[in-house]
Amino acid sequence: MAIKLRNEAGERCATLDFQRVDGRPKLNDLWFLWSVCNLECTHCYVGSSPRNQTLEMMGLDEIHPFLEEGVRFGMDHIYYTGGEPFVHREIVPIIEASLGYAPVTILTNATRPIERHWDALERIQRQQADRLTFRVSLDHYDSSKHDLIRGEGNFGRTVSNASRLMELGYRVIITSTPVVFEENPVTLEEAVDAYKALFDSQRGHRPEIKVLPSTLAMGAEIERRGGAPIPAFLTEQVFRKANPAAFQCHTARAVQKIGGRMRVYPCPIIYNDSDFDLGSTLEESFEQIYLAHPACYSFCYRGGSCTDETNTF
Repeated sequence: MAIKLRNEAGERCATLDFQRVDGRPKLNDLWFLWSVCNLECTHCYVGSSPRNQTLEMMGLDEIHPFLEEGVRFGMDHIYYTGGEPFVHREIVPIIEASLGYAPVTILTNATRPIERHWDALERIQRQQADRLTFRVSLDHYDSSKHDLIRGEGNFGRTVSNASRLMELGYRVIITSTPVVFEENPVTLEEAVDAYKALFDSQRGHRPEIKVLPSTLAMGAEIERRGGAPIPAFLTEQVFRKANPAAFQCHTARAVQKIGGRMRVYPCPIIYNDSDFDLGSTLEESFEQIYLAHPACYSFCYRGGSCTDETNTF
């Protein structure tokens, strides 16, 4: 299906150029993602599961050329997400190699897969100090409501493993979706305080908190909602009110392996959609982007950030 470039009123879709510094593309963030996960969360925008091979796991030999290319364009940060990064058998060598290029963030559910790697994570922490960050998904500070999304028993495991990461000295960012506000009339500040209180009870740990502004109407979330809402169209006129730097496609790129081929996409939210396939190298991907995906409006325009930016009070 071709990208829709005009809405019913004839208004044109917004476009966005890639960030340039002194005339050259400047890459802030480079993302790698796959769809295999040990969990099968009911709100997952990728629809990740132990069976989902849509976005294939990539080997270090396939990742390495993008790390090298990223350095050429001033790469500041590397992110691994899923799915679940720790289901990958090579994840420790991948992390260690990536840390030689830039600071790394791992987005994880911090359940059973990470528990196989405590010795390696202790070693990496001693050697790499503050270059590795963990974003731990915790959809609610109420155990029953979290486990309703992610499966029974996962709340306690996630809290325990996030606490252990902090004990090792890692920066940990607890990331919540707006599930925390469903049938729960609290303010953003109150939700953040509740997360902090939860970890205060876990030996006084104080993680950072990141609450996402929207749950993406993609993947498993469509079924959970009982059908996808009609997506808003991000027009040129509406986009004039936005900050281009708030859009990942202005400063970042995401690498996916699809059908055995390494492909570059505008951001980690858009996946396996040939309309947004930007090629096989970073260099050829730095072209103008049509902000025609539903998430461009529902997430990025509404203030969503894929980076480590957090909600602080």
